[in-house]
Amino acid sequence: MLFLLLTLSAFANVDQDLQKYIQEFEMAALDRPAPRREAIYKLGARLFRDPQLSGNGNINCLDCHTVRYGTGDTLPLSVGEGSFGHGVNRRQNGADILLRNTPPLYNLGLDSATHLFWDGRVSKDEAGFWVSPEADLNGENPRLQDIAATLDSVLALQALFPIADPKEMLGRGSMLSRAAAWENVLKRLFEGNLAESYQIMFQEAFGAGPYNIGHVGNALAEFQRHAFWSGNTPWDQYLKGNTEILSDEMKAGALVFFSKGQCANCHGGQQLSAFDFDGVGTPQLGLPGTDDVGRMAITGLAEDRYMFRVSPLRNVSVTAPYMHNGVFKNLWEVIEFYDMPEKTLMDFVWRSVVTGYDTALTLDKTPENQLARLAAMAEDLPRDIKFTEEEEAQLWCFLTVAFTDMSLQRQLQGVENENPRCHPVLARR
Repeated sequence: MLFLLLTLSAFANVDQDLQKYIQEFEMAALDRPAPRREAIYKLGARLFRDPQLSGNGNINCLDCHTVRYGTGDTLPLSVGEGSFGHGVNRRQNGADILLRNTPPLYNLGLDSATHLFWDGRVSKDEAGFWVSPEADLNGENPRLQDIAATLDSVLALQALFPIADPKEMLGRGSMLSRAAAWENVLKRLFEGNLAESYQIMFQEAFGAGPYNIGHVGNALAEFQRHAFWSGNTPWDQYLKGNTEILSDEMKAGALVFFSKGQCANCHGGQQLSAFDFDGVGTPQLGLPGTDDVGRMAITGLAEDRYMFRVSPLRNVSVTAPYMHNGVFKNLWEVIEFYDMPEKTLMDFVWRSVVTGYDTALTLDKTPENQLARLAAMAEDLPRDIKFTEEEEAQLWCFLTVAFTDMSLQRQLQGVENENPRCHPVLARR
């Protein structure tokens, strides 16, 4: 009886400790988006799958953002138009290899997702005007005023840029301006074989025309906002008061996350990210001779070199590989990296076998670049944590199961093979 009372007291203390961290780092269950606008959602779902959004009619949004693979493509670096296949079967096929990993789409339709793309090049400024790579959409009086006024969210704005990028969907070698590329999308939709059905769907979604590419962006955003909202994780349920939903192993991992690991320094708040930018010294994986300088390419500021957007963590278990360039193939590698980031950066050897590329990827080990990556590391990033094996296993358990939406828990049925004490929530029911 005494042992039972001591055990129950220890469990209560863990929950009390977690509550302190939850308050300190302003953790909260994820908000639901505004009610779904059904006609706009249905239009967006159709557009998401339609290759007519691409210049050569050979790629759609779903090709890179496949639901079965965590809304990604499983490749370290994404591949553009001309590629084929999905997930583990995706192949470059002569297409361009892009600079970065395909970002997951979970919960990007909420207002808290303020900066999109790895370098944050799409956002809204304090005055409420768009900030993007297209100057004619930005500021108080943009030249493309009709499009700028139509767009209803940062996610809608983001959706326009893959369409007009020659390396992504527009077509390799295309010299079209973005405005011309967007106009061509509208022509294909309203003058092609599906013109009549699209006319009906646009009218049901937005009323009488005229329509512009901003309506396409709004529809794509509405679909993503609801199809990829993912706020029913064990962690969200715990935050709502269900203290029994997390196993002892997960709670121990949560304490490692907040305390020794200091993960919440960057991955706090409702979204488990403030969508801001940090340098952590990620090894640079890419094509030979490439060096991704991150946000510096957008701002031109030297202090932004090697800064990338902090990733939100819900469903992180199903979105491998990890980091802006997909250099880490699983969460164990991520944990080991953060244990000693400086040492890992300098000593890391990329051993992943990826069959989808025509061209081999390499690590940039240029001494001056490596030193610059070290210098760019955030001041509050722990340099030498020294996790025990027990703590690594607990943290892995917390990240893997507690942050995975209940709708995706069945994908984790095999995790007990990697950590026997960390069972998916559904497996424990």
